[in-house]
Amino acid sequence: MVRVTSEVGPLKKVLLHRPGYELEHLLPAYMEDLLFDEIPWMERARAEHDEFAAALENTGAKVYYIQHLVADIMEAPGIKAELIEDHLSLSNIADPDTRQAVYKYLLDLPNLETAQALTAGLHKSHVRDLKDQLSLSDLTPRGFPFYLPPLPSMYFMRDHGIMLQNGIIMSSMFNEARRREPLFLQAIIKNHPDMADIHVHPTEPMPKGLEGGDVLVLNQDTLLVGLSQRTTEQGIETLALRLLVEKPVVKQVLVMQIPIKRAYMHLDTVFTAVDRDKFLFYPGIKDSVYMYRLTRGKDNRVNAEQLGTVKEGLEQALGHPVDIIYSGGDSIHQAAREQWNDSTNSLAVAPGKVVLYNRNTHTNSMLRRAGIDVIEVEGSELVRGRGGPRCMSLPLERE
Repeated sequence: MVRVTSEVGPLKKVLLHRPGYELEHLLPAYMEDLLFDEIPWMERARAEHDEFAAALENTGAKVYYIQHLVADIMEAPGIKAELIEDHLSLSNIADPDTRQAVYKYLLDLPNLETAQALTAGLHKSHVRDLKDQLSLSDLTPRGFPFYLPPLPSMYFMRDHGIMLQNGIIMSSMFNEARRREPLFLQAIIKNHPDMADIHVHPTEPMPKGLEGGDVLVLNQDTLLVGLSQRTTEQGIETLALRLLVEKPVVKQVLVMQIPIKRAYMHLDTVFTAVDRDKFLFYPGIKDSVYMYRLTRGKDNRVNAEQLGTVKEGLEQALGHPVDIIYSGGDSIHQAAREQWNDSTNSLAVAPGKVVLYNRNTHTNSMLRRAGIDVIEVEGSELVRGRGGPRCMSLPLERE
């Protein structure tokens, strides 16, 4: 069974990606294009991720790894070929001989190695010697050295889709560097027997700009969506039209407009749910956030209204009081430091029980004072990708 109707119900099944050689393929000259500010140390990042996965398993959650699921479905040759073609269709390979050589190289690898290569990126040196004549791109390894770029943000599984009830909303990635990431999720939802209970909500086609880090499932009838650097007005309005009017799934879509800055790339970098009536919020933006509500209006249209403050808007929409816990303690300077280190990117594993990085001591203390149980994990290397426990996890089932 797969079903998600809240942000805080006890976590039973979760999908992760263990970081791999895509982190080794981050090069200083291309870090900005690949949306990284720093280069994580792969071995340490993997050890930290293993600790994170173990913490989830210790709470009773079953952990799935997407590359293993992808390798499973590649046992069917047609599925393997189709997934490779999907990746190549989003690549920048112009030369047909190069494309065919890349295709054959990936097709002939063992299944898990193919999945890993599609994520890690494919260096020119792996393919060019297999060709009987060279193209321009074969001769320019001192430029961009990959036929397929690496996907270093792949371990932020949350962004690839949004589980809602017993279905999934597929994300539409804002940046070209991440466009290929959801292809793996789409493939396993379509083909893996463990995902057979999941249907795809009828939200396709989506305009560019709807990412899972911007969507919180507050209850069965209510989504909260961040209008952010990576989720656009067009993406939100399309989502609302599909889920409120065309194929009604929810009754209201709340929208929280946050400042358009890299530091706040997604809503869950500044705002997450930690209990049924408690939310963790970065205070540095509290005076520059706007709340709206979208509902089904007249003549099969979406009606929009502006709400009050974050607390007022949530209470009005949810129909019960809520508490806002500000991250970082009493110091706005500490709050800013810890927000940069994903102090507000909490993953609830049960009501009032969350996973967070241990480095955010002030925020973790504030949560404990508010009665929240905090499970701390190491994240010194993982955090270099600008994401925390919520970003790294895609819940498949919550009680």
